[in-house]
Amino acid sequence: MVSALSSINSGIGGLHRDVLELQSQINELQRQLTTGKKSETYGGLGTDRLLVLSLHERVSSVNAFSQTVDRAQIQLDVVQLHLERIRSISAETRTDTFLPDYTTLSNGQTSGQIGAAAHLNETLSLLGTDVAGRHVFSGRTTDVDPVVTSDVLLNGDGTGAGFRQVVTERKLADLGASGLGRLTVTNTSPTVSLAEDAAGHPFGIKLTGVSSTLTGTTVAGPVGSPAAIDVTFSATLPQPGQSIRSTFTLPDGSQEIFELTATANSPPGPNEFLIGVDETDTASNFEAALNTALQTFGATKLASASTVVAADNFFFYDSANPPQRVDGPPFDTAVALRDATATDTILWYKGDNEPGSARTSAIAHVDDNLDIAFGTRANEDPLATVVSRLAILASETFDGTVANDEARYFALTDRVAADLNFNNKVSVDDLVTELGFKQRTLQDAQDRHNATKNFSLTLLQEKEGTDDFEVSARILRLQTQISASFESTSLLSRLSLVNFL
Repeated sequence: MVSALSSINSGIGGLHRDVLELQSQINELQRQLTTGKKSETYGGLGTDRLLVLSLHERVSSVNAFSQTVDRAQIQLDVVQLHLERIRSISAETRTDTFLPDYTTLSNGQTSGQIGAAAHLNETLSLLGTDVAGRHVFSGRTTDVDPVVTSDVLLNGDGTGAGFRQVVTERKLADLGASGLGRLTVTNTSPTVSLAEDAAGHPFGIKLTGVSSTLTGTTVAGPVGSPAAIDVTFSATLPQPGQSIRSTFTLPDGSQEIFELTATANSPPGPNEFLIGVDETDTASNFEAALNTALQTFGATKLASASTVVAADNFFFYDSANPPQRVDGPPFDTAVALRDATATDTILWYKGDNEPGSARTSAIAHVDDNLDIAFGTRANEDPLATVVSRLAILASETFDGTVANDEARYFALTDRVAADLNFNNKVSVDDLVTELGFKQRTLQDAQDRHNATKNFSLTLLQEKEGTDDFEVSARILRLQTQISASFESTSLLSRLSLVNFL
């Protein structure tokens, strides 16, 4: 009898332990249902723990890469938007220079120049843009506004010379006191000599070559240092329509043909010389025509070339190659350039200016073995070209009553149009294309990261996550078992000694 009772008590105790165990399992399953995790610790995952740790590390790494890609994409989106506008400005300005309209307004500028001044202001504003406090066209120095205002650029700040002053000094150096392009004309009849004023300096016209169809005339040169051309007439006089042609190299590196043609008509027309009664008279006429033609040439084509080279010296520089200006005063007899400094000249670009590619001024580490160099600077050659050519148009003035000013205007706009065409040079279009490739590479990296992250999260869910339906079904089964255990315990607890008599 005692043995039977002991068995009953033992059975009740066993059922109680089972219920506690089942309840513990239910509690664990309810935790899993609440947290969505199989285990609170990696150790509870068994053999999957190393894989899960690796997947978490990969997801964390991919998230960091994705954030870097996002930041780079935002910057490049802004840069590309601004470059597209600068490209349009360049195209609009080039189109304006083709218009054969030379009508000077009250400020001594054409409507095209006034438009260029507005475009210059807009371009500098675009290049000074910041994104969340970071100047995107400043290279490494993102906390520095990379460009000055158009007013300071053109007119200076009271201490540093602006672009207009630099151009004025350069024109004086290139034209010289006589306006002949630093050339001298001498007549030791019957020989007329055309010579550079001094050897070795970078200013004015350089004599490159000469050819002649003048009968009875000897032409020699250019020879010597400084270079000179001698034209010697004889008793056999030139015939009408015959000419002498000289090749001039201008300060901006361009070459021009300078031609004088013999005529029997009096007075002679532009770029013509009157055939005299003898060689002495012809030499005198040639000398006078040469001086007049050179004055016109200097005031038009040479002056426009001088403005362009002044712009190149002012706008294109880096930390190893400072901007250049004429070493003067005096300027009309200057023989050298000097380094401009921040104390005496406006430095239009104030951002990162170290030699080398602007791209490396910002590098995004976007994958384990992939870095994207996407930095930009306002002084990159295509951008500096646009700024400088807008500044050329905005800075010059013309007088409708001055005979040579119309020719100077069109000589200048021709040069600006050619430069904004970017023939055989890196253009703003090229910048847009290059950075477009960077954007595509960033997007490809982001697509890979998204795919990797999605795969990793799916595998993580499989290895450490729970199936809510499965967990709920298990909880229901355990609850059923607990109910059954409670019922068995109740039955056992109602047994008494009477049941065994």
